[in-house]
Amino acid sequence: MARRVPMRKLVVSILAALAVVPQAAAGIDPVPSLTPAATHALWLREVARARAHPRAVADATCRPARVIFYAQTDWLRLATKLAQTASPCAQYYVSIPPLTSDKTQPRPGQAALIRALGPNFHAVDEINYTAWSRWVASGAGTFTDAGVLARQRMAAAGFDTAAGDTWAMNELSSAVRAGTGNARANALALLQGLASDGVRGITFAAGVAQSIPDASTYKVNVQNWLQDASFWGAIANDVSDFAYENYGDVRNYAVAGSTPQQRRDAMVQYLGHIETLADAAPPPAAAAAQPFLRQAYVAFGNAAWSWQSAYGFTAVPLQNMEDFVAGQAYASRSFAAATGEAVDRFGYAWAPVNVPVSESGALLDVLAAAIRDSGVPTPDPGVLACGTSLCTTSVPGAAFTSVWQQFSTWTQSTIAFATPPVTITAGTVSPALTVQVQTGGVPDVAKADTPVTLTSSSPGGGLSTSATGPFSPSLTVTIPAGTSSVSFYYTDTRAGTPELSATVPGQPSVVQLETVTPAAPVALAVTPPKATLKTGARQQFAVAGTDAYGNAVPVTATWSASAGTITPTGLFIAPQQPGAVTVTAAVGTLTGTAAVAVTQPAPRIVSARTTRVAGHVVATVLVRPAKRVAVNVRVRRGSSVVAVVRGWTTHKGTFTWRSKKKLPPGRYVVRATLRSASTA
Repeated sequence: MARRVPMRKLVVSILAALAVVPQAAAGIDPVPSLTPAATHALWLREVARARAHPRAVADATCRPARVIFYAQTDWLRLATKLAQTASPCAQYYVSIPPLTSDKTQPRPGQAALIRALGPNFHAVDEINYTAWSRWVASGAGTFTDAGVLARQRMAAAGFDTAAGDTWAMNELSSAVRAGTGNARANALALLQGLASDGVRGITFAAGVAQSIPDASTYKVNVQNWLQDASFWGAIANDVSDFAYENYGDVRNYAVAGSTPQQRRDAMVQYLGHIETLADAAPPPAAAAAQPFLRQAYVAFGNAAWSWQSAYGFTAVPLQNMEDFVAGQAYASRSFAAATGEAVDRFGYAWAPVNVPVSESGALLDVLAAAIRDSGVPTPDPGVLACGTSLCTTSVPGAAFTSVWQQFSTWTQSTIAFATPPVTITAGTVSPALTVQVQTGGVPDVAKADTPVTLTSSSPGGGLSTSATGPFSPSLTVTIPAGTSSVSFYYTDTRAGTPELSATVPGQPSVVQLETVTPAAPVALAVTPPKATLKTGARQQFAVAGTDAYGNAVPVTATWSASAGTITPTGLFIAPQQPGAVTVTAAVGTLTGTAAVAVTQPAPRIVSARTTRVAGHVVATVLVRPAKRVAVNVRVRRGSSVVAVVRGWTTHKGTFTWRSKKKLPPGRYVVRATLRSASTA
């Protein structure tokens, strides 16, 4: 049972507490209230009411809730304002920061002030993880010892767990989420010490900004965290409420023209993404995390105002901030109702800065009413948090983000090539190539030993775990559990673009194209290797190199010919004299040749004509190529044969016949015959 503290003693305590003067320092100075006199007066009224008319903490007209607050400052005003408009179905937990000297000493004289507000108000001792880590690092004890000592100091400072007070470890860092070093083990040891008497407490866990443009790496870390069964099994023994600090951004909420339901859905995706992702995990990936989160997860919202960062962006006017805290209550209730749990768990950070205290007080009034009204059952759970005018204001430039939609599905890990495609020379060995476990394109670690079978599409390809071999057409390597990748080497004697395939059982193969270039040429081949040409004819020659493995090697040769001429591009022009010619292509010390037979073309009659010279008929026959050949010549006039002669052409290829006597004018036709060739 809670110990009953006399009212007079409580009044003296609150007056002493409210008299604390903030120290001048950067950031927020923790004080019980930013409005000491007003808080004192309201606290007196609420304590008197709580004692005279205690609220029932169970009411069939509203949804049960555990509402958890992280208060960097102003905790007593926060609790008193909440009590003024409390839900009859809610248990309120308000954190009290430790003393600022070294943050391992609880703040005395505060817990009783919060408990005095009624049986549904509980003080929470903030256990600063960083401060206690320094204590451990100093050699004073272990993390478990730190937790035990923190609980002893908590009791000495007036926190009463029998009356419903509890502790909150602040916080599980991003190193815990990522599994860096001993972060998880140290955090679990501290939690074990804090819960060593069987009293489970609250854990705050560092989240990420709603406005991040890419959550791929973050999602991989969260998935790996959710698969750490030992962590979630252990934390379930020590933690009753897991408050994931999702400090929302007004600019991803207050979108002009959007409905309250659209805003609700955007916030649900963000505030609930850890539990949503755990529920989407295929068995048994998150088997230990799922039941713990379903029972303990706190959709933790943002009432910290007015911040540019640290708590998310909330640097907006009061009306927008009131809208924002109400919208988060709506979203939190909606998310909790969808999980089917009996108690709604949600909460807020409270840290007003650079705003008038009157306006921060007005924000507290809206926050308290939103928590109360959102618990009234409706077909649309939580919508009454918006009242008649909230969940509608807009912020210039605000836009919903789709980043958090991806947490509704679990991303399976796959294998991928981590190194880019390589180019190697035939017969040489590649640099180390790497295959890697990836999740959503982000490097990840293998959860178990993962065999990977590597093959090449090239018949000349070989794979090995060593650059010196031995090489084989197929290779199976293993990515050990807890590591990300494994390396191998590749060689090939066939030029081309072979496909390297990596296959994990139960997954499609992944393929990467490599490039193999020919080695240096060891032989040259001229094409065509033989040719027969007439004198003066032309022939285009080409040359190809081959390497030691039979791969074609493009080469640029120097051409030469034993007779005739040849151009730099390999165009050969036969000489006018027949005979044998050798065409040679040279590349360095390598040569290749082609044999050319140059032949004289057969003579032919290219013209035969007649003329009259001084009354005589002259017939002239021209033969090419020019040489002495026998010709038959017949000269006719009409149907009459004038002459039939036989003779030899001159060495210039001409034959001339002249009539002995003058012949009458007329049309004379000459026909010359050379073997079987003729022309008229």
